[in-house]
Amino acid sequence: WAGPGLAGASGCSLRVPPNRFELDVRPATREAAIRQLGRERIAQGPELQERRAEITKLLRDQATAAWDAGAVYCAGMAEPVLDGVLPATVTVFLLPGPLGARSDEPDRIAALLPMLTPKEPKDEDDTWTRVRVFELEGCGQAVRTHGVEDLEPEPGKPLRVVQMQTFIPIPDVNRVLLVSCSSPATAVAEGLFDLFDALTGTLRLEERS
Repeated sequence: WAGPGLAGASGCSLRVPPNRFELDVRPATREAAIRQLGRERIAQGPELQERRAEITKLLRDQATAAWDAGAVYCAGMAEPVLDGVLPATVTVFLLPGPLGARSDEPDRIAALLPMLTPKEPKDEDDTWTRVRVFELEGCGQAVRTHGVEDLEPEPGKPLRVVQMQTFIPIPDVNRVLLVSCSSPATAVAEGLFDLFDALTGTLRLEERS
């Protein structure tokens, strides 16, 4: 995927594995695109036929949530497992930078950190979040949160998810690229963190001629 122009000649790209669906998030076209994606995925894995409705709903919900949140890109995964389907998504957002932050500041991360709060679990069943600053190859310094969190995508319907969010300041402009990966499959959290890290690691900020 090649992203939109970000500032001047800058752009971005992200590589997703073949088993990911690149989702059309636009309301006018996403329903037909999602039905086609479902047909293609089932053709690749006929064992998913009995879960066709579940997969279609999953993709529809992911695309709708991405559009409503202002995403510029979204891809989903639906892999068969013993007791159902393992879903995961990667969504890319282009966000305004922190209010008052300067695009020429040598330390662009410091302005992001106050918005991100770590959380220690109270017990083994509690949610948790960790925050760290690191160097993302091809993008420079980034700040990341990862953990197990409770979301409420619909009122009265809480959902516990494995989530990794990576915030990358864009050079020469007060904008931030956010790569957000998530899955409700909390039983395999550690494996998902490895997958999310590898996926985010393919992100590149690029100079366009």
